[in-house]
Formats: sequence, C-alpha cells, structure tokens
Amino acid sequence: MSTPTPSPQGPGGGPNPLLVGGVSFAAVFVLIVGGALGYVGLTGGESTDPPTSSASASSTPESTSASPTEEERCWSPMDYQRTSTNPSGRLRGGGLEIVPPTVFDGRGSSNYASFLNDDTTASAVVEGNWASMITVGLVEWQPGVEYPGNEAASQRIFTCLYSNGAAWGDTSGRTMHDQLTEAVTVAGMPGYRTTGELRFGQDDLELTDASRITVVVLESPQGPSVFLSEVAVGVTEHEDAAREAYDSITGVSG
Repeated sequence: MSTPTPSPQGPGGGPNPLLVGGVSFAAVFVLIVGGALGYVGLTGGESTDPPTSSASASSTPESTSASPTEEERCWSPMDYQRTSTNPSGRLRGGGLEIVPPTVFDGRGSSNYASFLNDDTTASAVVEGNWASMITVGLVEWQPGVEYPGNEAASQRIFTCLYSNGAAWGDTSGRTMHDQLTEAVTVAGMPGYRTTGELRFGQDDLELTDASRITVVVLESPQGPSVFLSEVAVGVTEHEDAAREAYDSITGVSG
C-alpha cells in the first residue's frame, strides 16, 4: 500500500486520510464487490482483479443506494464517528487497543475497509507511494441486516479488502493464496482470524510483490471489534512489527 500523507488529528484522534494501495485515503474509494462469503479454508490462485467494465469504473459506494433490507456485500457506514481517544503510546479503536510499532508512524483512518467505524490506522512506508498498515476499530454491520457472527464478519471484511481493486493501485494479476479462517482467543477475548497472501502478477514495486492480510474480529468488552493489518511481504521490519502489534492487543473495558 502507499505512503501516508501526514496531517494532524483532531481531538480524540479523529479520522485523517492515508494513501493506501496507490489511492489517497482522502478519496472516496469505490468498493469493488468480490469474493464469496462462508468459511474459507486453504485456497489459492483465485483472481482478485476488479471487473474491467465501464460500469465498474464509474460506480459509487453501494451504501448510498441500497435500502436497509437490501444486503450489500461490502457496506460501510456513511455516518463515520471517531468516538475513542488514543491513550498515550497506544492506539484505540472500538473495544481494542494496541501498541503501535515505532516504524508505523503514519496516522489516519481506514476508510478503504468495509464494516468499520471508530477506527484508527498506523502506517509505515515501504517505498515510493506504497505502505504497510495496521488498524483497530469497531465492527459495524449494515442496519436492517442481521449480524452474521464474528467468524463470517472476519471473512467478509477480509474479502472486501482484497477484492477492492481501487485499494491496490497499479498492481494487476492479483491472486489470493493460503486463505485461512481459524478460531482464536486474544487477551481473553474469543474471536476469529482470517489470513491470506495477496500476490501481484504485475507491479512496479522493488521491495515486495505481495501483501499479507490479517483480519481478526474479537468479542471485546465494547462489542465485536477488529484488528486488521496489511503488510508488505518481504519487508522484514514491517512483518515483525505487525506481529508485535498483534501480540500487544488488549480489550477496552470502559
């Protein structure tokens, strides 16, 4: 993903744009609908390139047109609210907190990811306009649609992220490998973790040709909350830092 454009946050660590996947966080990302929901075991070779039709290129976020009873594959809240405040030396989103690694010094919000609210993102430059990122936030489901549970939520957020062609810039020939969903317990909170490696068939990057995506939905004291990371494969410093951030997860009790 791409280099963040630093900008000061407002009170309480409010949302600010990052550049991710070659497209500015300040832009309203087109959510490319893709992937299939359901428990996903090990998979490989699944193409994730967005459709090439003109309708796909000019579409607007589905959340502006569907009624509450029409389920959207990749819904995002239109009334984003940053209600959490980051404690000193930590990032807080929804019911989760992490210690942001030193190398992840960019700050913003993850408006490229679906079903998130009250989120905050830390990013680290890989090269040029590409960056790795780590996010914590609240899981918010589409009004009028029954929440499918934490397992399905982790899979849906994961699928919507990797199938969002606008988030991956000029890369093409993208395929998902080793996708896996498993039950986890983190800091006493049960949940589900979905992971996989998104490989780029063609790109102009020198340090990486793939991204490792991790989506963990946990039953926090504040309700379902997510830890999400997208890290450049082969950039050891970022890979190690993302594992440290995951190990630092704690729940927010109040």
